Amino acid sequence: MNLARGREYSAMERSIDVQISRLRRMVEEDPAHPRYIQTVWGLGYVFVPDGSKA
Repeated sequence: MNLARGREYSAMERSIDVQISRLRRMVEEDPAHPRYIQTVWGLGYVFVPDGSKA
């Protein structure tokens, strides 16, 4: 896996994504187009209480 990715791989990297997906299914009206838990590409996630763009 390390050779394919060009860096070390940790299973923890995907576990956060899985937890965010579960949270989105609980709080978002449309988890495919999240308003409250938004992805900030290259950084992580941000919670936006009023549902506006981050």
